[in-house]
Amino acid sequence: MANRNQVLGQVTIEIDGERMPTSGESTLQIGGPQRENVPGDFDAGGFMERTVPSRCVVGLLHRDGVSIASMRSIDNATLIMKADTGKTWVVRGAYFVEAGEISQDGKVQVTFEGQPAEELV
Repeated sequence: MANRNQVLGQVTIEIDGERMPTSGESTLQIGGPQRENVPGDFDAGGFMERTVPSRCVVGLLHRDGVSIASMRSIDNATLIMKADTGKTWVVRGAYFVEAGEISQDGKVQVTFEGQPAEELV
């Protein structure tokens, strides 16, 4: 049984079964329904909904065997983020969006988007 006081601290990220060497700086926006206000004349009006993609920014350790150039071809992949709290999110149809700057601290951020993330319970 998970400890209810533990908060997310560490994650592993896999893309099509290959575990990425993460740096501890990854983030996930789960995507899904997003509401936008539609103002009315004399009242608050209402809202409209649209579905936005999930977005995972993966903080990587740039070391031997990590090819940012080859990541650009990732398309229609399955991205899995597992947290040390026991939670898991799955992003289907994930695709490479962009790579950040490669710096001398040995880290680089790469961004993937895809279908809204499914939280596995």
